[in-house]
This record gives sequence, structure tokens and C-alpha cells, in this order.
Amino acid sequence: MKPTSRRYSWIILLIFLVACGKRTVALSAETPVSTTVSPTPIPTSTFIPAIVTPSPLPTQPIIPVITPDPIQVERWKEYQTELAKLVLSQAGDIFPDYESALCEWDILGRSDREVYVWARCFAPHAGDTKPAVIHLETDGSIQKVEVPFHGSAWESVIQKLFPADIQEKIEGYFDSASSNSGRAEELRIHLLYRLTHPDVPPLIILSVIPTTTPTP
Repeated sequence: MKPTSRRYSWIILLIFLVACGKRTVALSAETPVSTTVSPTPIPTSTFIPAIVTPSPLPTQPIIPVITPDPIQVERWKEYQTELAKLVLSQAGDIFPDYESALCEWDILGRSDREVYVWARCFAPHAGDTKPAVIHLETDGSIQKVEVPFHGSAWESVIQKLFPADIQEKIEGYFDSASSNSGRAEELRIHLLYRLTHPDVPPLIILSVIPTTTPTP
């Protein structure tokens, strides 16, 4: 072999070896590194929180207040005394001074010469709350007052004295009084105020003739 040809052979061999070396490095650099990917867990059940809406608190029924007529306004002190005599008749062992007793009342309805009321009265050593029927004379004066008395005959007397719609209103006042809210509570608060301000009329009279006298 000629020297020139031998030299060319070495050069080609050298180029081949260099090329192979670069390819080996490149392949090594590009070899991917295996990684372990954890699979996303699939829940077997999905919890959906329940949205609970609280129920509204029971409210007291709105009881319409019937305003008194002019005769009842003029004679409100007579109404107060006559109501106290019956409402406070079972209130205590000491005989109340009815003339100095104070009463608050609401008119629940009217029928011919009957006026149906809810009354709360107070006198020294005595206090009570009752529904009452006021029977009137033709001139508007009071003939008599009837109330149910505490005892076993309470329910039957109420059914006898009051129409069905008035009985429902009476139950509403009892509920209001037992929960210290609503119209019955307004009457109680005003009655307490009148203990130190006895010249202030009941709320039912103030609803017709407003005064400048401060009220609680």
C-alpha cells in the first residue's frame, strides 16, 4: 500500500472513532430518566355538606285593637272600677280597694249591648288577668260584668260567655301574656307605669285621645 493511501486510511479511521465517541455521549445525555408518577386517588364517595336553613321563630299573632266609642272614653274610670271588681275577685285574701284599682283592657269585639274585653287589673295585694263581658244599658252605662272564674268550669264558662272568634283572640292574649311579649305585655308595662302615674288613662283611652303625658 502506498504511504499516501495509508495516511488517508488513518485519517478516515480517526474521524470515524471521533464521530462514534460524540454519538455515544449524545445518546448518554439524551437517555431519559424514568420517574414514578403516583396515580390520583379516586374517591369512592363524595361528601356534599347539607345547607340547613333555620326555621323562623314563631311570632305572636297581630291582634287588632278596637277603639272605644265616645261613651266608653268618657266613662273609662267607671269601666276600670267595674272590671276590677270582677277581675280581682279571686286575686287575694285581702279585699281589694276597687276604687283605687287600676286596669288595662282591650276591646275584643262587640255584639248589641255586650262588649268583650281582655282585662288586666291591679290593686294593693291583688292582681289578675281575665277576659270579661260588659253588659250595657241602653244609655251606654254598665249593667253588669261577667268573667270566668278559675277552676274546673273555666273552659265551659268561656265557651258560654264568648263567641268562637272572641275565644281565639282570648287564647292569643294568654299566649302573649305567658311569653311576656305582644299586646298583653304592652298592657302590663303601661299598667306598671300607671302605678306611679295614676292620672294617666289606660292605653285604650290614649289610642283615642293622645296626651302629652310621657309613657314608658
